Amino acid sequence: MYLRLHLSFHFIQHRWRGFFNCHKMDELSDYLRSRHVPEEDIQRMEQEKMDSSVITLMTDDQLREYLPSYGDRLAVFGYCRRKEKEPTSRKSKLFDRLRGKLSRNKGDHVSETDHQTAPKNAQKNAQKNAQKNAQKNQRKIEIGWVHFREGEFVQVRTKKGGGTRKESVMKDSTKQNLIEKAVQLFIPDGKNAEGSLTDFDIDLTDFQRHSLEDSITVKELYEKTKLPLLRFYLTTKKRDIASDINLVENNSDATAQEGENTHARPDIYHLSTDTSATDPVEISTSDVIFVGSSTVFANENIDSVSLLYTTVNPTDASSLQEHETLFHVGALDDSGIVTFRTDSISLMEYSSLDDTLPLSTELSIESSMPPSMDMFQEQANQRERVKKIIVLHRGQILRELIVVFSEENIMENDFHFKVILPDGKLEKAVDDGGVMRDILSEFWNDFYEQCTMGNGFKVPCLRHDFGKQEWESVGRIITFGWQKEKYLPVKLSPVILEQALLGFVESDLVDSFLKYVSESERVIFESCRSDFEGVDQEELLEIMDIHNCRRLPTADNFEQILKEIAHQKLIQEPAFVIEQWNNTLAPLRSELKGIAAVYEELQPTSRKIMRSMTYPSTQNAQEKQMVKYVSAYLRESDTQHLSLFLRFCTGSDLFTGKSITVSFTQLQGFQRRPVAHTCGCYLELPVSYDHYPDFRHEMNKVLDSNVWVMDIV
Repeated sequence: MYLRLHLSFHFIQHRWRGFFNCHKMDELSDYLRSRHVPEEDIQRMEQEKMDSSVITLMTDDQLREYLPSYGDRLAVFGYCRRKEKEPTSRKSKLFDRLRGKLSRNKGDHVSETDHQTAPKNAQKNAQKNAQKNAQKNQRKIEIGWVHFREGEFVQVRTKKGGGTRKESVMKDSTKQNLIEKAVQLFIPDGKNAEGSLTDFDIDLTDFQRHSLEDSITVKELYEKTKLPLLRFYLTTKKRDIASDINLVENNSDATAQEGENTHARPDIYHLSTDTSATDPVEISTSDVIFVGSSTVFANENIDSVSLLYTTVNPTDASSLQEHETLFHVGALDDSGIVTFRTDSISLMEYSSLDDTLPLSTELSIESSMPPSMDMFQEQANQRERVKKIIVLHRGQILRELIVVFSEENIMENDFHFKVILPDGKLEKAVDDGGVMRDILSEFWNDFYEQCTMGNGFKVPCLRHDFGKQEWESVGRIITFGWQKEKYLPVKLSPVILEQALLGFVESDLVDSFLKYVSESERVIFESCRSDFEGVDQEELLEIMDIHNCRRLPTADNFEQILKEIAHQKLIQEPAFVIEQWNNTLAPLRSELKGIAAVYEELQPTSRKIMRSMTYPSTQNAQEKQMVKYVSAYLRESDTQHLSLFLRFCTGSDLFTGKSITVSFTQLQGFQRRPVAHTCGCYLELPVSYDHYPDFRHEMNKVLDSNVWVMDIV
C-alpha cells in the first residue's frame, strides 16, 4: 500500500507541475495581450514555452527577438519578478497535504507490522499524559539564597550550600509556602554553613529584590511579570543578640510594644523550630522603596536593571534606630544623599561571588555607626528630590535604557549611572556627567544600527518587539539627553523631530530624503533634477520600483513624484513613532523651534573643536610641537574621527560646547598613550612623539579600537 501511494504521489506531482506551467503561460499571454502585443509574437512565445520562470533567466538582447518594443520588455521583466515574489501557491499547499497524508499512512503501516509493541507504547503514552495532567497545577521556579555579610546581601555559592535550585511548586503557593520550601533546601535540619535557623531573620524577595506580599500566589506573579521562569531569593541576616539584650534592659515596655507590633507586621518573617526562642528583632522594609524595570522585553533577562532609594524621614529621630540596619554612613555619596547598591543578582548560579559588586567602597568599622541627626538634616536641606543610581551593562545599553525610561515619572528623579563591563567588573568611574554622555552616545549609536533605516539621515523603522511603550521610552530618552547634556540624535532626519514637536515640517523634505537614500540613488535623483533625459532610464525605473513608485517618471512630473516619495518615507511610514513622541517631547517645544540650526551647532567640525581646547599658558619646545600635532590631526580628520575624538575626550560624540583642557605628560615606551577624563573633559598627551605620523598613528589606533575602559576615578 505504501509503494502504491508513493508512486501515486509522484504521478500527481508530475501532472500538477504540467498544469501549473500551462497556467503560467496563460497568465503571461493575457498580460501581453493587455499591453497590445501582436498575437503572432504571443503565439511564438507559447510555442517555445516562454513562461515567467524562463524570462527571468533571459537577457534583454535575447528577449528582443520576441518583443521588439523596449517598454514591453521592461514591463515583462517587472511582471516576472513580481510573480517570482508571490507567496506559496495552491500547488505547494497541495503537495504539503499529500506529503502529510503519506507520512501518516507510513506510520499506520509500521504500527500494523509492529502491533506486538502497541500495548507497551499505549501504556507509556498514558503514563506521560497522566504526568502532564498532574503537573497542570504546578509551575517551575528558581530559588536562591542571599546572606547579609559586611553591609550587603550577597549570594551564597553552591559549594557552601547555596546556588540556585529549580523546583516545581503549586500555582497557589504563597510567600509562606515558598519560604518553607527554601528553608528545606538551604537550611536542612535547621543548620547550614552560616549558622542555625534560630539565628536568622528570614524573608523572601523576588528577582528584583522586592519583598513579596503575603497573599500573592505564584500564578499571579507569572501573570503579572510575564516572565518564562520566576526566580526568588531567600534572604537571611543574623540577629544582633547583644542589641536585643541592651534594648530590653533599657526599655522593657518599649520592647514589649515593639514585639507586639512585630507580630502584627505582615512584611516581617521569622522561622523558628523552637517556640521558646527569644522574640525576634524587627527589620523594617516599609520605608525602602524598590523601583524596578517593567517587562518591556518579555524574552530578555532584564532583572539586572533595578533602582533603589530610601524614603527615610531624616528629621524623625524615633525612626533612626529602626533604620539602622538598612544603611551605613559609608554608603553616603558626596551629594549627601543616601544611596545603595542597585544591581540585582541575576544568573548567579553561573557566576562566582566576585561578580557581585557593590556600588560603594568597602565599609570601614567606623561606618557601621548610625548616622547623626546633623548629617540627615544637611541632606534634607541640600536636596528634596530622590536620587537613584542606574546600573547598566556595557553592550546592552540600548535595551536596558529603554527599560529604565519606560517608567512615566522617571524624569522626576535625579539619578546617576554606573556601568558594568562584559567581564562583570564595575567601571571605576564616578558619573559627574562623563558617564551619562558616554551612555547616551552608545545608546544612539546602537539605536541607529538596530532601529532605523537610511544612509546619511536615519528614519525609525517599525519592529514587532517595539510597541507604544518602547517608542515612548525612546522619546523620553531624547528629552532627557537634551535637558541634561544638550544632546540630540542628529542622525535622525530633522523632519521626524519637527513633525513630532511642531506638528509640521520646516526643513526641505526632498533634501532630507536625498540624505536618507543611498549614495548611488542620490546621484541618479540629482541627475534627474538637472538633466532628466541624460539619465539611464532603465536604472531610474529600477530605483523607482524599489520605492514603490506607481507612475512613470517624466521630466515634467519627476519633481512632484520625488516630493511624494519623500513624504511617504519620512512622514507616513514612521507616523506611529511620531505619534508616540508627540507627547514625550512636549517639554522641548519651547526650546527646539529651529531644529535644523541645533543640528548644525551639534555637528563636530575641526574648527569648533580647536576653539574649545585649552592649553597650558607656558609651554616648552616639546609641548608647542604637540599643540601643532593636535591641530594638524584635527584638520585632516573626517567627521567620523572628529566624533570619536570628542567622545574620547568628553563622552559625547557631538559638539555640546564642552571645553577640553589639555595637559602634557612624560610617558614613554609601552606606557605612552593619550589619557582622557570625560567627566572634567581633560586630555593628557605625552610629549615623547618624535614625528607627527607617530602621533597620528597612535591616536587613530586608540580611537578606532572602540574599546575604552573608564578605569580612572
